Amino acid sequence: MAVLRIGRYLMATRLEGLILEPKDSSLELWCDTYFSSNWRAEDAHEDRATAKSRTGYIIKYAGYPIMWASKMQTETALSTTEAEFIALCEGL
Repeated sequence: MAVLRIGRYLMATRLEGLILEPKDSSLELWCDTYFSSNWRAEDAHEDRATAKSRTGYIIKYAGYPIMWASKMQTETALSTTEAEFIALCEGL
């Protein structure tokens, strides 16, 4: 039943959509990190994952976002600079 409803909706709106008018063809990557966002002193001796930093990034083409993510880093950073570098590498 839901598949039929989705099919009818797609058929009725097939001529509608977003109109994007890009002014340039630039590709941009914006990334940021929150150093050791999950760190808890009481759990640090048992679980190394508490020292992971959180990464967020967005990739834009012609000023429009095409991909974004927010996740825990796979590596343990020892400084804010290292966490930022890991975030940049994960965005690529």
